[in-house]
Amino acid sequence: MEPVPPLRMADVVVATPRDLDAALGRMARAQRMVFVAGLPGVGKSLFIRELARAAHAAGRTVHLLQWDVVRPAFVSPEVDARYPEKDGVTHAVIRKAVGLWSRGAVLRWHAEHPDVRHMLIGEVPIIGNRLLELAQAQEDEAESLLAGEGALFITPVPSVAVRAAIARARGQTFSNPTHPRESADAPPALMDAAWDEVHALAAAIGAAPPVDGPAPFDPSAYATVYRHLLRHRHALTLWVNVQLEQRASVYDLNMTAHELVPAPGEAAAILARLERESPVDQIERDVASWFERV
Repeated sequence: MEPVPPLRMADVVVATPRDLDAALGRMARAQRMVFVAGLPGVGKSLFIRELARAAHAAGRTVHLLQWDVVRPAFVSPEVDARYPEKDGVTHAVIRKAVGLWSRGAVLRWHAEHPDVRHMLIGEVPIIGNRLLELAQAQEDEAESLLAGEGALFITPVPSVAVRAAIARARGQTFSNPTHPRESADAPPALMDAAWDEVHALAAAIGAAPPVDGPAPFDPSAYATVYRHLLRHRHALTLWVNVQLEQRASVYDLNMTAHELVPAPGEAAAILARLERESPVDQIERDVASWFERV
């Protein structure tokens, strides 16, 4: 493969499907790693699918790191009894454990697949301490890799109209899934709750006025919050102003991709380490204050 200079822009506007093809094609050729950050219901899965397809078309071997794929490895029946979900929200201990695993997983992937033909594409929700650790600046071997030029963090920011269309589609696929992973998507109520949390953070940093009750989606406030969260990384905001045609599930890759998941016993070992090092109430407090620890 001929080297392509990494993308180093703060903003890319997607006004047509061709704009998206151009941006994803460049990422697929130039980046060693791309992490797609953001809330549920903003199009992350669609961008991951299209980027994976573009990378495959460019002759690269695609590896995926995704919250919804990794999390179940940490939730055995025994662990679920100790740390159950509440109202559909993963327990703080599980969220912390997945994040701790992720940094080591990225470092191992890089060591095991040094050839530039290999590309890692990740989903990084960040909000609520979901893979937050990949965005944190830490003093470990993974930091130079995550903060380096080969790693790009992108945040798709849909317009108000595009997000409304995504929400309608999510409601339909959640009620009538056509792919096994669609039934595990965040339901509309959790999507709204996640946005309300982000809007409150936007108000806290002066990016939006505070409101009483549910806040309407504000693309600018959303983008500002994620720029703040990704300030230690090479980051790009993808402004999506066109509704993209979706003929199949966003999880249908129609290609081979290799998932990063914990090795047997690895998840249990990380949970055991967490339990040795910190009481559960301390982990819960740390995760609740995740925004202060980026």
